[in-house]
Amino acid sequence: MKFSTVIALYNKQNEIGRALYSVLEQVSTEHNQSEVIIVDDGSTDSSLSVVERIKREYPNKNITIHSQANAGVSAARNKGIALAQNELITFLDADDSYEPDFYNEIAELVAKFPYASVFATGYRFVNIRQGTKRDANLVGLSLDTQQIMDDFFYTAAYGDLPITSSSVCIKKRSLNSVGGFPEGQNMGEDQAVWSQLALKYLMAISQKVCANYFEDTSDSLMKTQPVTQEMPYSLRLQTQIEQQKIPEKFQRSVEEYISGHLLDLVRRNSISGNIVAANQMIADKRSRVQLKRWSYWYMRVFLKRITL
Repeated sequence: MKFSTVIALYNKQNEIGRALYSVLEQVSTEHNQSEVIIVDDGSTDSSLSVVERIKREYPNKNITIHSQANAGVSAARNKGIALAQNELITFLDADDSYEPDFYNEIAELVAKFPYASVFATGYRFVNIRQGTKRDANLVGLSLDTQQIMDDFFYTAAYGDLPITSSSVCIKKRSLNSVGGFPEGQNMGEDQAVWSQLALKYLMAISQKVCANYFEDTSDSLMKTQPVTQEMPYSLRLQTQIEQQKIPEKFQRSVEEYISGHLLDLVRRNSISGNIVAANQMIADKRSRVQLKRWSYWYMRVFLKRITL
């Protein structure tokens, strides 16, 4: 089974080696025909030099390096998709890593559920600075290790996201059918793709942890650029609800998913001290769909307001 792994790279000189080695050192020899596509999105540090050095270390591996002017992560991933020679495309953020059996686990999912279009494994959060690790909390799944995920939106609304850009494999034709990654959006572009795929295609998931999501990167946009407005992927889903384009079986869970997004913005803005933005989100009636969680954050925001 052949994979095309796309890595969008921008100023990750200290992390890209870890990511790239984790792809090149997969335990299975069955996937040696797979390719790795690194799209350097105008890095200004030594990231590209690190990649070129590693490529020289692995002359027998199919490694493609494409350099372009900085255009954002979505444009970089879309370029990687366009360059991909294989139907099965995996992604890896330049500061994350695969476990050695990631390809094997994805291959098992594809063989077991060939009619699905999206395949994902479990993952763990890793914070090197704090020395902590935590497996993602995937709710709403059966006890089976490998299964079809019945409702992406419910799982995402009440637990950690079941899909990340470093734990997923997607059929190229399915990616193209939803238009790839939305360019011009610096945050939430992943969920824009996962949510639209979830409305159209079956998703297979393994609860086996085969990817690592590193939380402690200092240049994370969610840390450096606080979000004060509802993200485009959520707005699009709301429009689809209003236009009655959401399948009936997902109607309620999509509403819960949107509610969870709004409440996460309440949390982030409350913690950062932006009470005006937090208050706007908590006042949005859609945030009340998750009533218990809404009540908790309503009180938190109320108490912060009266102490200002």
